[in-house]
Amino acid sequence: MTPVAARVGVFVLALVAGYGLVCAAAWLGQRSLMYLPGRWSEAEARRANPGYEEVRFPSADGVQLHGWLHRRETAPWTVIVFHGNAGNLAVQAALMEPFEAMGLQVLLFDYRGYGLSTGSPSEAGLLADGEAAAEYVTTNLGVPAARTVFYGKSLGTGVAVLLAARRPPGRLILESSFDSMVSVARAHYPWLPVRTLLRDRYDAASAIGAVRCPILFVHGGADEIVPIRLGRALYECAAGPKRFLEVPGALHNTPPGAYPAVHLETLRAFLEPAP
Repeated sequence: MTPVAARVGVFVLALVAGYGLVCAAAWLGQRSLMYLPGRWSEAEARRANPGYEEVRFPSADGVQLHGWLHRRETAPWTVIVFHGNAGNLAVQAALMEPFEAMGLQVLLFDYRGYGLSTGSPSEAGLLADGEAAAEYVTTNLGVPAARTVFYGKSLGTGVAVLLAARRPPGRLILESSFDSMVSVARAHYPWLPVRTLLRDRYDAASAIGAVRCPILFVHGGADEIVPIRLGRALYECAAGPKRFLEVPGALHNTPPGAYPAVHLETLRAFLEPAP
């Protein structure tokens, strides 16, 4: 082997080793990249609460979940909000506002590891938490499944779809949705073998065909976190009654209150008639 060939070989080996270390780091730290919970104290949570009723309920494995309830016992629908991957109730409370404006009952809760909820986040854990929230609405609030709306935002769309496939709600609303977390990871890390590395996949595309309730898809046209093409890919997999609303110019974290009036009009039409 010539000296030049030897140097090239060493360089290639160094590149392979470096890439392997990057993949190992991604494998070990992937949940810290996917889940960005905001923790707080009881006092901080009380100060942040704009007036909602505080509720607590257990997940199946004993994890204690904390949420805010906008109580409207005579409302035709009760909306369960499955929020995104960052922050806690204070950051996510704006998601409740369109439904409050419609006079609906709304439950927003923190997944395990977020806010005051105990435990650590994972796909299995978040699905168990979603199940617990749905059970709380049915059992503690006395709302039948046919009058329940699952509303997911971003990561929460994966939770909402997988839960709706096995526990059907009356309606399903998905904002900034994706067909699989593998697709989201590929959009951000195209140089990583994400299909091999990813543990929490939220494979909504494989589950949404089992959902038979009406589904409304909402997606910002300029979403820089979950590209709109991923929402359209999931839409194509849906088998039940469905509609796709693109919000022109909206980014991933544009608050619903900044959306054009057609957004609220579409929500109202989607939720009428009530059962």
